[in-house]
Amino acid sequence: MSQSKPKPPRPRAARPVKTSESPKVRQILDERARRLAAPERVETDVAALDAAPALLCPIGGNLYGIPMAEVASLRPLERLGRTGLASTGAVMGLVADNGRVRQVLDLGVLLGAPPPRETDGYLILLNGRRDLALRVAERPQAVNVRPDADSPQRALVVSAGENTAKTLVVLSVAALLAGDAPVGA
Repeated sequence: MSQSKPKPPRPRAARPVKTSESPKVRQILDERARRLAAPERVETDVAALDAAPALLCPIGGNLYGIPMAEVASLRPLERLGRTGLASTGAVMGLVADNGRVRQVLDLGVLLGAPPPRETDGYLILLNGRRDLALRVAERPQAVNVRPDADSPQRALVVSAGENTAKTLVVLSVAALLAGDAPVGA
């Protein structure tokens, strides 16, 4: 067995030139290599630094947001079971979720809107409330919001999209179920 000396590392020289490579192609490849090797420049919006994620729910002409910390998941409302009694108020019916039965409450009715005629829409399954789900007619969107310094119940949408820079009312699920939720944006 012979001991060989470790090879010294090759100096990082320019990439070898292929004979079929034009100077323009070489310039493009070298520029791309420099861009990819350079550290990323992340330009952040100062407004987005103190933003919090929320689920934006348009209801009527108003925008409402439920903090993502209170949302377990979102799914389409496919089948709604009726209760034995005539549904009154915000109670729309029942839905099965992974072997559990959840009572479905209409978010619009909880906020003062008239009861809906249709039963399709989307279900917002809540953290900490495995017995309840909220129904919304339009598909909610995940957005980032920045709290309004003047009014803690309001926030400004700071994420990109059609609702950027619009104001929404931040809902607390506990206050909503207690009947203390704000009604207008």
